[in-house]
Amino acid sequence: CKSRKVPFSIYLGGHISEMEITNFPTFVLFDHTGRIIYNGHPKEEKLNVSLANAIKSMPDPLLGADPYKKLSALADKIKQRKELGQILVALKTKHLNSEDADEKAEAEELVARLTRYGNKLLRQAGAKKAKEPLACLNLYQQTATVFKGDAIGDNADKSLKELKDDKAFQDNLKADKELADIITEVKKLKQCNTCASFSRDCPACHKRNASLEVLIPKARGLAKKYPDSPAAAKVKELLPVE
Repeated sequence: CKSRKVPFSIYLGGHISEMEITNFPTFVLFDHTGRIIYNGHPKEEKLNVSLANAIKSMPDPLLGADPYKKLSALADKIKQRKELGQILVALKTKHLNSEDADEKAEAEELVARLTRYGNKLLRQAGAKKAKEPLACLNLYQQTATVFKGDAIGDNADKSLKELKDDKAFQDNLKADKELADIITEVKKLKQCNTCASFSRDCPACHKRNASLEVLIPKARGLAKKYPDSPAAAKVKELLPVE
């Protein structure tokens, strides 16, 4: 697979319990519980129906499998992944103080789940700071917007302000933005007859892409301007800049 640049694994054999594969190609679809819900040709319309049903029946990972009877309206809003900060405020100030035991229990569950989710986004954004500054910025901005009104949103805003004053981060961010533009152009490049995708080291690929006359100097400029940035290392993997 590596020599042919095939981006997936090919196995010579295999076995799925309680299922016999007699035709090729065979597409097997599992639902979220691991149950086989489709076994057949990948172009049959029945596959699309099975896939749509599987997606519809799959519980929202942020809500869990348990149904919310008292707070079903809020649960539906949570599925949209919008205004989660306002929902948290409503849960904490109103529903957690409810005299209805079931409503209070559901509120406690939702507060715990939303808080874990928000803190997870903050951790993920922080982890991307060094090597993926653009993704880091976008994730903090998304978290600040979605969790506006709650402490999680406030923490995201605080991190954004700190990043704005961080010169090293801002330099890496500029480099990452330039890299994103270059990657967009690289994806448009044509491959030769033997390469599965454009190869930076293939002369035939280079002959098929006149735009490289502009793209390579642009990549060299990035590497020269921001030599110590993660973006400089990545662009060298995409194009011959040295």
